[in-house]
Amino acid sequence: MNLIFRLIRIVILSMLRPGLHPLDPSSLRFRAWPFDLDINVHMTNSRYFALMDLGRTELIMRNGIAKQMFKRKWQPVVSGSTMRFKRAIKPFQSFALETQALYWDDKGFYLEQRFVSGGKTLALGVVKAVFVGPNGIVAPDEVCRLVGTDEASPSMPDWLSGWPDMESAIEARLAI
Repeated sequence: MNLIFRLIRIVILSMLRPGLHPLDPSSLRFRAWPFDLDINVHMTNSRYFALMDLGRTELIMRNGIAKQMFKRKWQPVVSGSTMRFKRAIKPFQSFALETQALYWDDKGFYLEQRFVSGGKTLALGVVKAVFVGPNGIVAPDEVCRLVGTDEASPSMPDWLSGWPDMESAIEARLAI
């Protein structure tokens, strides 16, 4: 199934599935079809990132952010991502993509996206996502307030503590 068909399926199913709290995880089931594969006959690296887009789409639709996004003309944007591949996804293999917000800071949401099959993690991605509106980046606290949660962000997980330093180093490099 091409990505457009997967997207249509996810949009329809998201409208039928129950809503989520912004910190609740979402899970989508996929199968690796022949057009998802590379010359090594496993899922190509770029397909992981494309499926992660679908996972984030499903999450923001189910937690109410998409409704606010369309109403306020915001655009979801990935400002950074990292990926670790542990086990290959083989042809026709079924797997789940689990997407969950970990925490947020003053500019963006940090999400974990895990590819899982048979109880084993196949790949793990971490994404920093922001919403950009007509006046620039929308503060995550405002996004949360508009979807009915005024709670503070969870603490940054210890295992992710190096991310801000990495972002600062990359920003400095981009300025050259």
